[in-house]
Formats: sequence, C-alpha cells, structure tokens
Amino acid sequence: MAEPHAGAIRWLPDDRSDQPAVAGTALIGKAFRLIDLVAAAPGLVTAAELAAATGWPKATLYRILASVTAHGFVRLDPQSQGYTLGYRLLELAQNVWVAPDLAAVASVELQRLRDMTGETAYLAVPDDGMVLALGKFESPHDVRSAARLGVRKPLHCTSQGKAILAFLPEAEAEAMLGHESLERFTPQTITDRDTLMTQLRIVRARGYAIEDQEILSGNRCVGAPVLDSTGRPIAAISVAGPIYRLTSERVAQLGPEIANVARNIGLALRGAPVRQSQAGTPWQPHDAHRQPVFYGAHPVWDAARSSLVWADRLGPTLYMTEGFRTATFRPEPGAPIDGLAVTVDGDVILLLGGRFLRINKQECLQDRAVSELGGATAMATDPDGQPWAAVQQGDETRIGRLGRDGAIEPRWTLRKRIGALAWSQASRRLFASDPESGTIYLLERDGSTPRLYTRIPRVSGEPRSLAVDADDRLWVGLYDGWSIARLTTEGEIERLLPLPVPRPTGLAFGGEGKDRIYVTTARIDLAREVLEKAPLSGHLLVASTIAG
Repeated sequence: MAEPHAGAIRWLPDDRSDQPAVAGTALIGKAFRLIDLVAAAPGLVTAAELAAATGWPKATLYRILASVTAHGFVRLDPQSQGYTLGYRLLELAQNVWVAPDLAAVASVELQRLRDMTGETAYLAVPDDGMVLALGKFESPHDVRSAARLGVRKPLHCTSQGKAILAFLPEAEAEAMLGHESLERFTPQTITDRDTLMTQLRIVRARGYAIEDQEILSGNRCVGAPVLDSTGRPIAAISVAGPIYRLTSERVAQLGPEIANVARNIGLALRGAPVRQSQAGTPWQPHDAHRQPVFYGAHPVWDAARSSLVWADRLGPTLYMTEGFRTATFRPEPGAPIDGLAVTVDGDVILLLGGRFLRINKQECLQDRAVSELGGATAMATDPDGQPWAAVQQGDETRIGRLGRDGAIEPRWTLRKRIGALAWSQASRRLFASDPESGTIYLLERDGSTPRLYTRIPRVSGEPRSLAVDADDRLWVGLYDGWSIARLTTEGEIERLLPLPVPRPTGLAFGGEGKDRIYVTTARIDLAREVLEKAPLSGHLLVASTIAG
C-alpha cells in the first residue's frame, strides 16, 4: 500500500492566469488546480496537505474533493486516506488523438528508434507555445534521459521545439516564440532571436534539429518533425542521452535516421504504407581477470575444459581463463592477434601477422609462416570443431577452412572486408559481418552464393563481433554503440542489452548450458571523458544469466 506523501507540495505554475475571468468559473478553476496538485505529488497526498498548499477553507476544499472524486478524476485510498489521480483521466487520455491515434502509431517507431540507438526516444506535440511530452521509450542504460510525460518545455531550447518551429512559416514561428526574452537555462542556451532563426533555417534544410546542452547540461538531443499531408508539423520525435554516449559524430549519424523515422510516422498517420530491451543486466569484470587490456578480442568457449580462451589483440597475449584462474601465453611481440579458434582436439589456433600457431597447454606445438594469412581478419570454429578463417586479399575476402598446415581452402569470396564470423551449431550455417557497411551475410555450408541477412544502421554501432547462442539465435556486438543485440530470424533487432562500455569487440556464450555471455572490450583511442564514464573499457565482462 502506498503511503501519503510526507513532504510539502506547492502550486504548479499557472500559465493561463492572464486569461480574462468569466463569471462562475472560479470554482471550476479551483477544481483543475486541485487535480494539478494531486498530479504533482510523488505519492498519495492527504487532505491536510492540500489544505496547507491551497489555503482554502476546509469546507471549500472538501466540497471540491468530493466532486472531483465522484467524477473519477481523483480517487481516495481508504486505508491511508490519501488522494491520487483517478482512472477517468486514463479514459480521457485515450481520446486525445483519434483517427488515427498519434501516440499509438508513433509507439512502434519510437520503440524501434530506442532499440536502434540504445537511448531514450520521445514524442511531443506543440501545446500553447511550448512542447508537451506525450510518449517515450526509455533507454535501458542506468544513466539516461528520463523526462516525465506530460511535462511542457520551451520551444527555443529543445530539439523537438526547434524541429517544429523550423517547419512553420517564419512569421508564425516568431509569433510562437512570443515577445518576451528567451529564457537561459544553461550557458549553451540560444537566447538571441536572430541566431535562433538562422539555426532554424539550417534545421529546415537538413531535416532535423540538435539540442546541445541547451536545457540541461550534460545532455544532448536530436529531433525531427512529424508532418501532416500539407507539410505542417503536428508533432516531433527525438532521441536524448548523455553527451559521452551521444557524441557529436554520433549525432551527425543519428539525425538523418530520426528524420526518416519521423517521416514514417507522418506517412502512417495519413494511412500510407510505411522491436524488446533489457535494462539492468548485471555486467561484471570477470573475477579471474580484473585488469584492463588495450583491445580484448576473439573470445571462444572451450567446452572440453570449461574455460574461456580470449586475447588482447594488441598485447599480443593469449588468455585461458578457467574458474578463478587465468593462464597466459605471449607470442613474440610485433604483430597483432588476427584470429583465434579452439579445435576439436582442444588445440588453440592463433593467426598472428602471417604466422599459424598451434598451442596446447601454454606450449607452442606449431609455428609456421603462411604468407596468405597475413590478411586474416576473423576466425570461427564449425560444428565439427574445424577452424575457418576470413582472409582479405586486395578488395576481396576469401572465407574457408584451415588445414593443419594453416593453408586455407576457400569456400566463398566476398568483395567486402569481413570483420567477424560465427557458426550456427544447429543449422550449420555461417554468419559473416562487414563492420564498415553494417552488413551481415548468411553463408550456407554447400558453398552457394552468400546472401544478405541484415544491415545494422550506423547509428546503432558497428557489428564487429558475432555469436550464436544455445537457442541458435544470432547476437551482435555493436562497437561504439554501448550495447549488444539479439536478432530475429528476419534480421531485426529484437533485444538490446546495454553495456557499461562503448566498444564491445567479441562475444561468446559459455558456462553450463551456455547461460553466461562473455564480452571482450577495447579502451584504445577512447577520449579521457569517455573513459571516466566507462572505466570498465578494456575489461572482460560477464553476465551470469541471459533470460528471455
């Protein structure tokens, strides 16, 4: 049972207090103010608190409370004797947008936008010279934008407001801004009207608006207008998050994507034809290796030994982590580790600058120069325990099985730079990703022509790592996307797991039943302010359970 709110409550600003009074409306105004007070309280609020906040005579207060309660706008908890909002408001909210319903139509696209970016996605509408938050899908990250629904914000310092203003006639936009001085919320708030109008012309030309710490320091937002059939803005959508995740580079990539989503919502509203997140995943540094590396990579679960084998690509160092212990093997320095696999015999294969190494129990059994492996970009082990590699030669990548001598037997050729491979143990198919273009290919074992599986939007991050779980579902590590994602059989992102670091570099499922997921990460070339926000960069991360 909820407890009445013990703190003080206060009046909400009355933005319409300058409207001329009409005889007989005073009581109605008090009723609305009372509903506002109940809504503003973070919990149940007592009659005594309402009396203290309003200063009204008790007889007046109880008469109004009885009326708004009887009509369902406020309800009384009989045990605590505290008031909260009534269910009648939910019924009315359903009728705010009808034929078609803006919030309902936008919700599908907003969720997809949230899943694609990992950041909070909002829907807002113009309301009496401001923007009103009408819908949102929150980011799964612990640190996120989380503005309340129903809050009204200024037009001049929000991406949604600027997106709406930019697509109005200039005279109308200036009229909406009013004649009062533009309020400053942060040092970055634009308060000069000429500067703002110039920025709005740029917004109109490119199709999206940016709010860069203009209403809240440390927060950045990108928004685009939803237009009706005449080209008039009826709403705006946006994505917001902390500046260390929404960098200027990422914002430039996000803008066109958000504009496209807003366009789809507008089309859907006009009847024209035109995904689940998991918050709070308990990522922890692996107990056996709590020191960061430059560029963790190539994690592989060795089921025979119940251990994880992975590498610091730039160390170069091989790690064999079993329980709480980690054994290491350091090849001669000079070249990065380009690939790693564990064979059916339990041997670890390393590709290192054109060298083919076979290692068992920290002993190097084979070290052979294979010049064509100098272009190796990825490795994976097939269902029979045989190692496969992707090797780039010129503008082509050859993918094939590696023999015991390190020679590659090409099966497929792609005119792309393949950065990750993952075998499906059940369907015996191979997935391959091109991080630069965001493309993931599906390769059948019979050697038939590779086909396009999906394309990951650039704003989601680069698909630099792939893994297939025990249920034969493909997962993707999104480099610079602060997350990993599970894809549907159609290639859509259906689940997003936020990470406390921006750059996942490798994925592996392990443990009994493969119910744990291991993620290698990188810290190289990260700006100091990003490292301050993501101190686990470079660590081997593990989540104990992946349910759902």
